[in-house]
Amino acid sequence: MYPIAIGLIFIFFSFTVTIFGPTVDLLPDFVGYALIAYSAWKLRTNSYAFSHVLWLSAVMTVYAALAHYFAPTGLLGLAVSALETAGTVWLLILLARGVGEYEETEKCSLRWEQLDRWKLLTVAAYIAVFACDVALEFIPLMGFFTLLVMIYWAVSCVGYTVCFFRTARRWKHRDDDPGQGGKTYLSGPLPPHKD
Repeated sequence: MYPIAIGLIFIFFSFTVTIFGPTVDLLPDFVGYALIAYSAWKLRTNSYAFSHVLWLSAVMTVYAALAHYFAPTGLLGLAVSALETAGTVWLLILLARGVGEYEETEKCSLRWEQLDRWKLLTVAAYIAVFACDVALEFIPLMGFFTLLVMIYWAVSCVGYTVCFFRTARRWKHRDDDPGQGGKTYLSGPLPPHKD
């Protein structure tokens, strides 16, 4: 699950630098979607939701790569942004659902409740950011309100990412904690087998 958490960093955040003229995005979205698709491929047998995450993230990888390199503007840019927002929102919902299904079938605690709460906050933030983008096309004097929405979006994205890293850590160490549905280890070696 760690590749999913790292992929979320690529999707949520943008870090651009200018190198000899052109601007380069060091955290392109399509890399994040590809990392999520890779991890979902490994987890697809553990949850129906992760099998859906696999296909959605694969489609979003191609879509985000095209949007990244062609970068449309104006109303076409809004349409591209609307589709990417819808795909990302659905992906966040499926990821939380996948963790919940995995927790239920494997009888382990991955703190799904916390992830689900952050999912709701982040989905609302994504929708609010898109609404601000639409409003700015028609009402340019919304700077302060947009700033508040962007702060809320940043906080919710950081919270969701941190929560998913904690879930990934618990998933990685699930066999080390017998109280959380993991394996029970012997306190000493087995006695020799007698025929």
